[in-house]
Amino acid sequence: MSVSIEIQPHSASLDMYGEPDKSTAYSLSGDIVISVSSPFSFFERRKPVRIVLQSLTVEFEGQCELITDDTGYTPFRICSLSNELLVGQTIELSNEGHEEDDKPCVWKVAYNMVIPGWLPATATYGNHPSEAGTRYALYASATFLTVDDDANRSWFSACCSSFRSRSRVISAPRCHITVNRFVSVSAEDTGSTVDYAVQAEPRSDIEHTSKFPAHVMSKLRAVISVPTHIDVEDTSFPLCMRLRMQDLPEADCKRVRLTDFTVDVEQTEQCRSSPSSLYKSIFPLPSSSEQPPRRPLRDPHPAQTLYDVGLAVIPPPRHSLTHTLSLLPKNSICQYVLAGDGCVFKGDAAPENNATWFSLRTCIPVDSARKSAKTGTRRLRETGMSPLFVVSHRLQVKMTCTYDLTEEGSEPERATEVLEFSIPLRFARVRRDSPSPTALAYISGHAQAFSTDAVRPQGALAAALFPKASLPYVQTLPAYSQLFDANGDRKIDYSVPLPAYSPRSSSSSFSSPASSVTSLDMLLPSSSSSEDILGLPEAALPGYSPV
Repeated sequence: MSVSIEIQPHSASLDMYGEPDKSTAYSLSGDIVISVSSPFSFFERRKPVRIVLQSLTVEFEGQCELITDDTGYTPFRICSLSNELLVGQTIELSNEGHEEDDKPCVWKVAYNMVIPGWLPATATYGNHPSEAGTRYALYASATFLTVDDDANRSWFSACCSSFRSRSRVISAPRCHITVNRFVSVSAEDTGSTVDYAVQAEPRSDIEHTSKFPAHVMSKLRAVISVPTHIDVEDTSFPLCMRLRMQDLPEADCKRVRLTDFTVDVEQTEQCRSSPSSLYKSIFPLPSSSEQPPRRPLRDPHPAQTLYDVGLAVIPPPRHSLTHTLSLLPKNSICQYVLAGDGCVFKGDAAPENNATWFSLRTCIPVDSARKSAKTGTRRLRETGMSPLFVVSHRLQVKMTCTYDLTEEGSEPERATEVLEFSIPLRFARVRRDSPSPTALAYISGHAQAFSTDAVRPQGALAAALFPKASLPYVQTLPAYSQLFDANGDRKIDYSVPLPAYSPRSSSSSFSSPASSVTSLDMLLPSSSSSEDILGLPEAALPGYSPV
């Protein structure tokens, strides 16, 4: 007798959208395939196999593993979900009548796992050459009882029946599931930006030796505009800086010059040997009794064996490691020098220029294709956090300003100040051109395919009936409970009666496919108004440092 089970998910990846949220959930469905075949024998014909399936369980487990030279090996269980597909019932399976077939008899049991929407994305991190990081997988096991027919039992089976257990447990091969996180951006919001209004303030913790007047620098206002989300596949992103002097006398405005500025894109990676208290308070992680070593992981990294036998040093608890690197292309320095004399603020004191800003626009290059030589993973990561690994991004900007201390001569004496500040960035996997939800009132008649372009509908009707196949439909799909019953059977809506039969009239003519559409209601997205730049929240700069 041969009995085996296999997990066949409808999709090997689970796409989540937006920020991690405890109030959202996703459906992970598929089939558990049960195969039964009769054993081959040289002495007699194959006998039919009868089993009673007592339990069929499918489990979804997520785990984090960190391996670095400083933190060592740290395992952590993110989540563990289990569903029993046979609740209060048993199922008898038999290949009677097909015992001589070369192919086994197959049964499929549908499953649906409700996956929480706060899970971190699948990722590889650490400085170990082998794979370690955040992983997810499906596991399945079946408990069945063999039913032997005494009349058909062979002499060999009768002799061995006392040496084997009648109840058996089999497990399916592990099925890896990739969790992806996307930011859904419509075509209208592709160029959306976030603005940061900043103000320079002198530092109080250092002694200033520069002759640059402090009251002049404190009047500088800056608004930095960066994209709301930057795609990890992009090689650059736009940057806009708007500057002006606020409430500064005209004589001082003419003396201030902006000479150049330098930008850098930094990625900060923090590895922890245990989750932070903030992460535990935000997301419902399993308790300490569900964590290794009290409850080992289902699929641990091979490095765990070294720590179990004492061949590797266990690091102290609550150990963390922070690493910062630049995402600019190799051997590149993003320094921009302004043309002219740099007197961009000389007209800011005029009453007619109260709403005038000096704008600087450029594109910042990003090395999105470079990979780590040790682990082989891409250096540019998505902004986000997991229990043992946190990634953040910042834009570092340095502005060089000068102030004319004297007005005599062609080259007056000047004081120089460097203004430094940081702007947070978010890198993500961006899913563009996601379809807007479309409401169809009702479409009568049977579905028909348009065979010629002459009768193909145009405009909004064509977009509703012929959506692009490459676009995601996660936001508009119906719930699983609307399509299937609790036991996995497809749900039939008996409240909709079948139409009464009526013979087709010979005089009736075939209607065109477009005439079957009785009513079509479209929900069009409303346009959003732009915000006033002066109404943005302001954040004081950490200060400026003298050169």
